[in-house]
Amino acid sequence: MIDPRTADRELATYLRPQTFPVAIRMLGPGEPIPERARRPARDFKKLSMNCQVIDMARRYGWTIALTREDSICSLGIIAAGFDRPLPIYNVGTLCEGMYTETKEAGRRSEAAVDKFAPGEYAALLVAPLDRAAFEPHLVCVYGNPAQVMRLTQAALWKRGGRLPSSFECRAVCADIIVTTMKTGEPQVILPCSGDRIFGQTQDHEMAFTIPWPRMEEIIEGLRGTHAGGIRYPITQFMEYEAKLPGRYMEVNRLWEAEKGQAPLTNRDRVVAAYKRSFADRVPVYPIVASFAGTLDGLSIEEYCTNPARAIKAMMNYYERYQPDVVLAYNDLAKEAEAFGCKVKYSDYVVPSVETHPLGDKADLARLPMPDPYGTARLPGFLEQCEALVKAAPPAAMGAVAVGPWTIAMLLRNPETMLLDTFEDPAFIHALMRVTTDFCKAWGEAIVKTKIGLSFSEPTASISLISPDNYREFIAPYHKELVEHFKARKVGLTTHICGTTYPIFEDLIGCGFTTVSFDLDQQADPALHVDQLSRFMEVAHGRAVAIGNVDATKFERATREEMEAEVRRCVDAAARQSGFILSTSCEIPPRSSPEIVRWFMDAAHDFGRYDRLLG
Repeated sequence: MIDPRTADRELATYLRPQTFPVAIRMLGPGEPIPERARRPARDFKKLSMNCQVIDMARRYGWTIALTREDSICSLGIIAAGFDRPLPIYNVGTLCEGMYTETKEAGRRSEAAVDKFAPGEYAALLVAPLDRAAFEPHLVCVYGNPAQVMRLTQAALWKRGGRLPSSFECRAVCADIIVTTMKTGEPQVILPCSGDRIFGQTQDHEMAFTIPWPRMEEIIEGLRGTHAGGIRYPITQFMEYEAKLPGRYMEVNRLWEAEKGQAPLTNRDRVVAAYKRSFADRVPVYPIVASFAGTLDGLSIEEYCTNPARAIKAMMNYYERYQPDVVLAYNDLAKEAEAFGCKVKYSDYVVPSVETHPLGDKADLARLPMPDPYGTARLPGFLEQCEALVKAAPPAAMGAVAVGPWTIAMLLRNPETMLLDTFEDPAFIHALMRVTTDFCKAWGEAIVKTKIGLSFSEPTASISLISPDNYREFIAPYHKELVEHFKARKVGLTTHICGTTYPIFEDLIGCGFTTVSFDLDQQADPALHVDQLSRFMEVAHGRAVAIGNVDATKFERATREEMEAEVRRCVDAAARQSGFILSTSCEIPPRSSPEIVRWFMDAAHDFGRYDRLLG
C-alpha cells in the first residue's frame, strides 16, 4: 500500500495543485484524536465547520480535528452523524425559500444528502496529505477544471467507461466525505455556496475525492495517461501560424516589398491610408476625367458620351501614370441632364448645364424621376463602372456621382436657388427630397457594380453659400445619404469645391468616411487658410483627407512649382496617415501630360514614408 507522502509527491508531479491535497479520516467512537491536532473550540475559541477545516488544512497545512463540540453548521453536523436530524430538517424547512421553492422540494433535497448514522463517528480528522500521521479514508484534491479532468481520466485508466457523480451544490461536505466513503468510488465535487462563502473556495476551483484504497490505482492512472501524452499543465498545440493584428502584419508586408518578394500594389497604399497606417509612400492620384480622353485623342464630348472609348482612355491613362486610385468619372452634368437639363460641351473646359427645367417651382411636382438603367447617359456610366471593375487594375477604384444639392441647383438655377433660401425654404427642402431620393437609387445602381462611391457637391462651397445654409439645407440630406449607404456597408466620399473649412466638423458629423477638398478661395491673403492643414487638425483621424495640390497648375507650371505644391501637402498631412495626396479639383481637360508626370514623380519622391518618418 502506498504511503501518504509518496501519494502526495506523485499528485504534485502530475497535477501541480495550488493547495495541499487533504487527507481525511472519520474517527469512530473512542478512537483517539492525535495530540498535535488543533481543536477549533479549544484552540481558536471559535466554532467551525467541515468545509472550513478542510480549507484550513489545504491552505494552512494544519492538522485539525472537528467534533460535535467544535461544530456550528447544522447541515455538516447531521451529514457527519454528529447529531440526529430534527423534524425541522426532515420536512425541508431549511431549504425552503433559499434552495427550493417549497417544503416538499426541500424535503426531497434533504433526503438526497448522504449521511452517516448518528453516533457512527465522533470526529472529523483532516491534514495535508504529506503530513498525515494517520491512514486516511479518502483524499480530497481541490483544483481547477483541467486538474479535475486529469484525475477523472486517471480513475478510468484501468476500468474505462464513465465516472458517475451527482451534484446538489449544497452541503458539499457530505459529497466529499460521506458519498466517497459509502460508495468507495472517486467523486467529482462541485463546491456548494457554503464551501465558497465559509470555506473560501474560489470561483475557478472544483474538487475530486479519492478513496484511500483506490489511491494506487489513481496514481498509476496519472502515470499512464501522462505517458500517453495527456498532461497537466495541458499541452498546448503550438504548431500554427498566428493571425496577428493587422498593423503587425503590415510591417512584414513592407519587409517583403523592400526585398522584392511581394511588391505593394496601388490599392495596398490606399487601404493602408484607410486603416490609418502606412505603406511605403503616400498614396497619390490626380482627379482625372476628360484629361484621360484628350490624352487618348478624344474630344471632351466623345469622352463623356462614349463609354467604351472612355474606359479605354481611362485604362491607357492608368497604364501611363500608375495612380493609386482610378476613377469612373466623365462629368458633373449627367445627373442634371437625366432630369431634363441641356448639356453644353466645349473643346477646352468641362461640360456645363445651359438650361434649368425648374424655372417654375410648380414644375417640381411634374418632374420625372430618372431611371438609372434607362435615362440619358446614366446607363452608359454604369457600363463604364462595370468595365473598370472588370479591367481590375491593381488600384483602388471609385465612381464620381453628383450630390443632391448640386443637382438641385442645376435644376433650379444657382442664383435663383440662393434667393429661395430666403424666400421659400420649404421649396428647397421639397426639391432636396426629390434629388436625395434619386441619389439613393443612383448610388445603389453604382455600388452594385462593386465600385467605390463618391458624391461631388461643387456648389455646396462656402464660397457660394453660408455655413448656416449648409447646415439647414444640405447637411440633413448628406447625413441621410451616408446612413443609407452605411446600412449597405458602403462608405461615402464627398468633394466640395472652394472654401470648405468652416463646415469641416459638419462634414465629419454627417459621417463621410473621406473628404476631398479644394483650396481656400478667400481673396484676402491675410485671411487665407491652408485647408489641408486645418482639416487634419479638425478631423483627428475621423475621416480620410484627400487633397489638395492646386489643379490650375496642371496647364502651366514649372517642375519646381509642382514640387513645391506636392511638398506643401505632404508636409501638412502625410505624417498622420489617413491621407491621400490628390488635386484640389478635377485637373483641366487640356492639362500638360508632362506636368502630370512631374506631379506623380514628386509625390513618389517626397511622399516616401522613410523620408517623412525617419
